Amino acid sequence: MLKILIIRFSSIGDIVLTTPVLRILKNTAGLETEVHYATKKAFASFLGNNPYIDLVHTYDGNLADLVRRLRAEKFDYVIDLHNIL
Repeated sequence: MLKILIIRFSSIGDIVLTTPVLRILKNTAGLETEVHYATKKAFASFLGNNPYIDLVHTYDGNLADLVRRLRAEKFDYVIDLHNIL
């Protein structure tokens, strides 16, 4: 199983536009994936019920803490849609 992290911290419109990427990652035939999403805490509620996301990681201003938590997950791929890290 592949573990994939999607990173998009802000702009609710941009976060919503990432939904097709999540659907494709989860529904690709023959590919078993666990999809995690990292976003600001304020936007987590918009993603929590998405059937294509297995776990939402929140950023509350402490980048070191977020990085520590994400490294512990040992992702196979990281897709930075925010393009700042």
